[in-house]
Amino acid sequence: MPSSLAFQVDQYDQENWDQHTRFVEKEIPEPGQGEVLVQVYLRPVNPTDVILITTGWGHIPTPAVPGSEGVAKVVKNGSGSSKFSEGQRVVAVQWPQFQSQGSWQQYVVVKEETLVAVHESLSDETAAQFFINPVTVVGMVIALCKHKGIKTINVVRRDSAKQEILDAGGDVAISTESEDLVKCVKEVTGGKGAGAAIDPIGGKMTGKLVAALADGGKYMLYGALAAGEPCEVDHMDILTKSPIITNFLIYAWVEQPHKQEVLQETMDLLVKKVLDPYTGKKYPLREAKAAVKASLDTARGGKILLEG
Repeated sequence: MPSSLAFQVDQYDQENWDQHTRFVEKEIPEPGQGEVLVQVYLRPVNPTDVILITTGWGHIPTPAVPGSEGVAKVVKNGSGSSKFSEGQRVVAVQWPQFQSQGSWQQYVVVKEETLVAVHESLSDETAAQFFINPVTVVGMVIALCKHKGIKTINVVRRDSAKQEILDAGGDVAISTESEDLVKCVKEVTGGKGAGAAIDPIGGKMTGKLVAALADGGKYMLYGALAAGEPCEVDHMDILTKSPIITNFLIYAWVEQPHKQEVLQETMDLLVKKVLDPYTGKKYPLREAKAAVKASLDTARGGKILLEG
C-alpha cells in the first residue's frame, strides 16, 4: 500500500534536535468535508521551520511534522471541494504546521480555503517560496522599494555578502563584520538616521538598529534568527528618539480581511519578477537533517530546498 514519507520531530531540543527527529512512513490520509489531499514535492527550509524543529514554538504538540511552505499537486478532493482539479499546482496559506502537519511530508490534507493556485509561468522553485521567505525577504524588500522609488540601506553580517546586495539593486550595503552600523547609517543619511528599520534577527541587533533611526523612526521586528537572545535597546535611545517599536508576524497578518488581495498582489509580483526568490541547493527529503544544518550556514547562498 502506498505511504507518505515524513520528517518527524519526537521531542524538542535546541542543542540536540537531530537526535530527536526521524523519518517515518505514514498512511496517506483521506480528505474530509471541505478538504483536499495534496502531494508536496518541493519545500524550502525556512528559519521558522528550524524554530519549530527545535522549540515547537512553545506550544505545538509532538510528534510533529514541520514545514511552513511548499508547492504541491492536487491528488483528491474531499466532499464539497471542487475549486481545484486533480494534478493542479497549488500552495497553501497556511500549511497546517501548527497542527503538527507541516509540508515536510509527501502527502498532506489541507482545507480547500487555504489553497492558492500557482500561476502557470512560475517555476516550482519560486512557487515553493510563495508564502514566507524570511531569509530572502531582504531581496524582496529591495525590489519592492526600488519599484516604489524608496532608497534602502541594507545590513549584512559578512563582508562577502555586500556585493550580492548591491548587485540585487540595494542602494547601500553595510557589513557588521567590519563596519560600525550606526556610524555608517548616520554618514549615509547626513546625520539624520534612517526613517525605518525592518529586522529579521532581533537580539543585540535590535539595539543597533534603533540607535541608527532618525527621531520618531519606526523599528519593526519580523523574524527570530536570534531566538533565545534578549532584544536590548539603550534607554536613552528610547527617551531621546521616541522610536516606534513594533512587530510583524505573517501568520497573524495574513488572516486579516485583506488576505486575498495581498495573495493576489504577491502572485502578480512574482509573475512580473519584481519579486524573484533566490534559490540555493536542493536536497532529497530524506536528507532533511543535512539540509537543516546547511541552512544555518550564513554563506550558503540561496534558499535550501527539499524535494521529493
